[in-house]
Amino acid sequence: MHEFKKKTLLLAIGHGINDLVAGYFLGALVQHETSIIGAGMGLIVYNLLAFGGQYPAAFLIERAVSPKKFLLLSYALNVLAVALFPLMLPLSIVLAGIASAFYHVAGGTVCAGENKAADIGLFAAPGVAGLIIGGYLAYEKIPIYGWLLAATILFFIFLPRLSVPVKRQLHTRQAKPDKKVILDQHDIMMILLLTIISLRSVIWDVFQLIHENNYYWLIAIAVAAFIGKIAGGWIADRIGWRLYMVSSLIIATPLITFFKKEIVLFCIGVGLLQSGIPATTALLIQSMKYNTEKAIGLSFGSAIIIGGIITYSPAKTLLLSDISLFIIIVILLALMYFFSKRAGKYNLSRTC
Repeated sequence: MHEFKKKTLLLAIGHGINDLVAGYFLGALVQHETSIIGAGMGLIVYNLLAFGGQYPAAFLIERAVSPKKFLLLSYALNVLAVALFPLMLPLSIVLAGIASAFYHVAGGTVCAGENKAADIGLFAAPGVAGLIIGGYLAYEKIPIYGWLLAATILFFIFLPRLSVPVKRQLHTRQAKPDKKVILDQHDIMMILLLTIISLRSVIWDVFQLIHENNYYWLIAIAVAAFIGKIAGGWIADRIGWRLYMVSSLIIATPLITFFKKEIVLFCIGVGLLQSGIPATTALLIQSMKYNTEKAIGLSFGSAIIIGGIITYSPAKTLLLSDISLFIIIVILLALMYFFSKRAGKYNLSRTC
């Protein structure tokens, strides 16, 4: 196996462990917290730190010589969080949230080193799966505390042996002038809005299933998201990032809108939505002139937290309605058409 692929696979495993820990903590919080408000606040705090914290983390990691020190920091925090779990669950959740923000950006930056959506998809795939499986294990009260502590300690011990290029080497590898595509601010806006729309739908449905204690559907969603990100990154590298991103969203929207009670069709829709994230991230990295850390923070973090804020906003009934979703889609498609006419370059051809 190619050395870079091995590194990506190992960091993906670390991503899965990281999110499994967080999912287990959040599931335990929901189980033990008698107040709905208390449980909800815990979920909000974690999301603000883990996802909202990624863009601020990107500024710190961008200034570092290598992302490796932040990978080590994230797992040091994970080990501490698991160790404190039996004593101070709220503090463990805070530590896990901070660790997650650093790991997503630092790990994503390394895995984007060869400028391929497939690598980004492989790294991202275990995330949703880890969160949901961790929550399910906590819900079923399956004792895995010892395994979590062992896994985080072992990965923390392993990380120093992982060869991570310094920032200059990463950016040199990413910059391929013969394949580079310049995207303007309109393109960036479209990419972010499309990502927010897709994640807004999935986030809302996952929250609904958690409230209904429907963990079997959540497991199916986790599998769909896992497969979607891996397959989507691989396909997007071959047919074009922008083409795949837009096509997957358009096909997935009616599935998640009209078939919420049909598990197979709904999971296909979720998989398609998640499958566009690697292409979205790859496009953002190019469009932001290879400021990889900030692009990762926007794609993995900011878009998700915006989708989550919609869930808690006073106007969530309107914003999460099917009518609202279709209105936003129509507006976005109209804007894309307008910008394509104006700039004369918004085509759906291969962009990698």
